[in-house]
Amino acid sequence: MVELTRIVRFHIDGTESPSGLNGYAGRPPVASLSPMVEALITLRGEPDKVTHYVLDIKAFDQWANVHIFPHLKQGFAGDAVQSAMHNAFEAGSHLPHELVALELRLTPYAAFKLERDMPTTPLTLTFTQTYDFAAAHHLWANGADESRNRELYGKCAGIHGHNYQLEVVIEPSSTNPIPTETLDRVVKQHLLDVWDHRVLNELEDFQVVPPSVERIAQQAAIRLQGPLAACDLKLREISVSETDRTSARVRLG
Repeated sequence: MVELTRIVRFHIDGTESPSGLNGYAGRPPVASLSPMVEALITLRGEPDKVTHYVLDIKAFDQWANVHIFPHLKQGFAGDAVQSAMHNAFEAGSHLPHELVALELRLTPYAAFKLERDMPTTPLTLTFTQTYDFAAAHHLWANGADESRNRELYGKCAGIHGHNYQLEVVIEPSSTNPIPTETLDRVVKQHLLDVWDHRVLNELEDFQVVPPSVERIAQQAAIRLQGPLAACDLKLREISVSETDRTSARVRLG
């Protein structure tokens, strides 16, 4: 089986039809200040023996025009986004292969995702928000001497800094369908206020383990899971990137 993903971009400006010539920039063409939403549609299936496509990309776009765009025109207040996604997912029966995921990127750093791992498993809705913080650290094994630490960690044994990106994935509650305000408050209070512009090795979180990106992701999950649960938000994943090439992810189920 192959999973194929297509991104369809829509400008939500009150236009009735998502027509236009530049699908890469988004349809309809920009004529005024208006929000843009990216819809990521993922199908799972075997490529056709003649075309060798799972689905022609034009068919993706046509399906999205009919089953996603009309719902987005209704706006983004309350649970409108979630309703739009569920309605679109139900229309996946019109596609020739299994619809496994539908993601709506409301901004480059915030997105809803509705997905089903297997045909028999229930749909799962998640909300992702990205944050950033700057911190210094060095990698050092307390039980080893300087020579051994230099051997283990090279340049990273010396103190240096990163501009980290933190991606938090949660299951929103029925009473808080777009939980950005709650999520921002919890992440700021329980993580950013503690870690931002600090030397991580000096913090209690990293007295037993060094602040490698793997351990930073684990400690972030420990810090956020309880406070989010107290707000009726289930933490599903934490991802921490220390550069554009290195990241660590913790999945909590």
